[in-house]
Amino acid sequence: MLPPWNHLHPAIVHFPIALLSVAPLLVLVGLFWSAQRRGIHAAALILLVLGFGGLLLAMESGEAAERYARATPALLAGLRDHELTAQKTTLIFGLLGAGFAAMWVAPLVRRRELARHVELGLLVFWLFLAAGGVFALARTGHLGGHLVHDLHTHAVPETSLR
Repeated sequence: MLPPWNHLHPAIVHFPIALLSVAPLLVLVGLFWSAQRRGIHAAALILLVLGFGGLLLAMESGEAAERYARATPALLAGLRDHELTAQKTTLIFGLLGAGFAAMWVAPLVRRRELARHVELGLLVFWLFLAAGGVFALARTGHLGGHLVHDLHTHAVPETSLR
């Protein structure tokens, strides 16, 4: 039997963290392994899409967990910071995913490949932005860890609320 939705947040968050941290590494590997670039970048795009979906699930499960957390001033401030950072991180990775997908689709729409120097420049710029996204992701995780480990916040089981 699955635990209640509000208890799944700690388990769910690790999937987008892993997926979205590995995607830029695959893009980087694709830059250096030109013979396999399309396949490696396709895998990176899949990880970005799955990771973004995981972020949305994590935000929903976090909202459910927040409703059952015992409210203290420190906890409310920590929750606000964590939630705001999570929203920014989701926006960043939504834009990164859309940008990477556009780079992937542009040659198909134009029916010709981008010039090599243009593609390389776009990918390096994307990687620079992705590094900021991974930093935001790590910050979000750190703030969540602060809630659990420093403020000892755990969602109260729904049965104990009755």
